[in-house]
Amino acid sequence: MNIRQEINRLLLAKKTLVKRKANGFLKHDYLVPNGPYEEQWDWDGHFIGVALGRDIPSEAIYLKNWVLNYLEHVQENGFTPGLIASAGIDKRLKHVKPFLAQGASLAIWYLKDYLWLKPYWAVLKKSLYFRMKVNINKQYNLACWYDSMESGADNNPVVLGYKHNSVIACDLNTYLYSEFRAMAELAKILNKKQDFKYYTQEKNKIKKAILEHLWDKNDLFFYNINTESGEKIKKLSFSGFMPLYRKILPESLGKKFIKKHILNPNEFWSKYGIRSISKQEPEYNNKNIIKPHSNWQGPVWPLINYFGFKILLNYGFNKEAKELAEKTARLLINDFKLTGGMHENYHAETGKPLAAPNFVSWNLLVSGMLEKAESL
Repeated sequence: MNIRQEINRLLLAKKTLVKRKANGFLKHDYLVPNGPYEEQWDWDGHFIGVALGRDIPSEAIYLKNWVLNYLEHVQENGFTPGLIASAGIDKRLKHVKPFLAQGASLAIWYLKDYLWLKPYWAVLKKSLYFRMKVNINKQYNLACWYDSMESGADNNPVVLGYKHNSVIACDLNTYLYSEFRAMAELAKILNKKQDFKYYTQEKNKIKKAILEHLWDKNDLFFYNINTESGEKIKKLSFSGFMPLYRKILPESLGKKFIKKHILNPNEFWSKYGIRSISKQEPEYNNKNIIKPHSNWQGPVWPLINYFGFKILLNYGFNKEAKELAEKTARLLINDFKLTGGMHENYHAETGKPLAAPNFVSWNLLVSGMLEKAESL
């Protein structure tokens, strides 16, 4: 049995744990990151749905449902709660992360059906418009996270501790770029010519602004900006390499960036994957914490490994991408052997499982990583 067969066998029994029947506030069957969670979370649900649809296209019905459960709770002003439970809105998160159009686009691709989205097009536009209205800093034409919890990377030091809605973030603006791109694709499918033109323009504008304001040519890194001071937040966090996830950085600079930072064992590259912040940062640690924040200050997260895998492929580092996919799979297989399940994150220096036992979420993405790696 090879490594992909082994991880697929182990994951198969866990896939049922992320699925829930429609209940109360959630009108469609939904997805949860199994473990200590029973709610529909924004980016967890997105990436679980992506993994399920990639493995079995008909399973993208859950990705479609994930989108619909949000679109049916868009408020009049466009605000869309990022965290929904069967009993109602959970206020730990603010506005939903910009993944809805990307989720809809993938669900349409897998299911070969776009008609379900037509009645919701105006609502989807309204939800995205809220982000642009409330979180865009007009000086930079880039968006701010409301707070670190909204970002999903709870205690990321490049967001944590700053005034609400004051940090222009590399990860958020990459997600927005991706969302505008998906909106343009959806507009084309729905024959919305004016919308297609608008979202294509917005996609190009945000890409230009990311390169103009967040890129540091001397450090070869993308940094968040503290709008209160106007200064870049010069800490090396995974969020600073997210623009490479969508290949926003040109080829030659991307290769230099990756060699200097991502593949540097003294910064991000570890035996078990990619550290969530550089080993050189003073905040770097591998503590097993989940309250009041999950720990994004050092541990390896399978989701970050997934982003890193895509980044390496984008810039031609196929050998290293394959190595990263296999590292991620071995990390999870070892966890299964040790605990019978998976965890949210892992000690970057030892591979030891850390928080949230029996966690099943975006770690399902590893199957697709391995399949792609085997084709390289």
